[in-house]
Amino acid sequence: MRIGYEITAVGERPSGIGTYTLELLQGLAAAEEAHEYLLLANRSHHRDHLGQLPRVRDLWRPFPNRMLWMQLLLPRQLRATRPDLCHFPNSLGPLDSPCPYVVTIHDMTLSLMPRHHPLRKQLLVRPLVPLVARRAARVITVSNAARNDLVRLLRVPAERVVVIPEAAAPIFRPTSAEERRRVRAAHGLPERYVLFVGTLEPRKNLVRLIRAWGALRARGLVAQQLVLVGAPGWQYRAIYAEASQLGCAEDVIFTGYVPRADLPGIFGAADVFAFPSLAEGFGLPVIEALACGTPTLISATAALTEVAGDAALTVDPRDIASIRDGLERLLTDEGLRRRLRAAGLARARDFSWQRTARETLAVYRVAAAQPAGRLASV
Repeated sequence: MRIGYEITAVGERPSGIGTYTLELLQGLAAAEEAHEYLLLANRSHHRDHLGQLPRVRDLWRPFPNRMLWMQLLLPRQLRATRPDLCHFPNSLGPLDSPCPYVVTIHDMTLSLMPRHHPLRKQLLVRPLVPLVARRAARVITVSNAARNDLVRLLRVPAERVVVIPEAAAPIFRPTSAEERRRVRAAHGLPERYVLFVGTLEPRKNLVRLIRAWGALRARGLVAQQLVLVGAPGWQYRAIYAEASQLGCAEDVIFTGYVPRADLPGIFGAADVFAFPSLAEGFGLPVIEALACGTPTLISATAALTEVAGDAALTVDPRDIASIRDGLERLLTDEGLRRRLRAAGLARARDFSWQRTARETLAVYRVAAAQPAGRLASV
């Protein structure tokens, strides 16, 4: 098949959906099925992230607005290039598509937690998602928890929604002492720390994490500093402000965006990884931390507990005392950390991008036989 594959999420610094888009494409291109992939985008993406992939061809066309490009210009481009199928990995696709398509919707937080998203996304993206989902030949999502939300809120027939989980890339594995020393020196990290990795935005619940860690630090109960790795996102200033108000603010370290190649060493050097997000579709940093053997604390939310199983300690994300007590327990109980390291490594082996690509290809084969752009009955 000739498969159109939207790649706009792979920017200079891919994270989250950009990582999913990139890792999946690499898995698809490496699979035994010799399909051709046409890369669709309204802006130049960074081919150096892709490496030398076989049967991959760029078809990007410059246009300043992704949504207008997708709804007005892309349908004409697809009519000219005539792919058998398209895959849109970031929630939106063209309402007027000349070919059948698959769309990946990672979570429903835009509907479930609208105040944790910018007003622009609430006004422009949220109304389109159900229309796109109901025109898609198949919808992929990344956990059963996300699938339940999607079917309930978007009124998409359950049989057309397929769960295909994400995974940790092969670079995420236990690292050597030399590698841990290298990343500490490169990013100015302390000898001992609690780690968060992800975009700095309200949904990640970092204000509560800072307060919980700060309460332990102020009472002298933990020696670890707090390291927050990730690019500033929407409303990130409130997170910086919370850190600056602490009596131990100098012990909160913001690294900004970190190259992906350095993340395994940063995970491996951490005493604990904390991910108290309010809502996720999958929680990719969690499976990456587990693959590195880092003892992990997560929110007791449906998707994160589904992904981590019994390999992480769970806390109530809306209760600072619960986060504080969970951190204290992890940081003071070596036996618990040792158990979670072993469980995390075993759990991470249940996921792979090869499996994700293989299951995605199976969806492609079914979707390619469907009619294009027809609104599903509800």
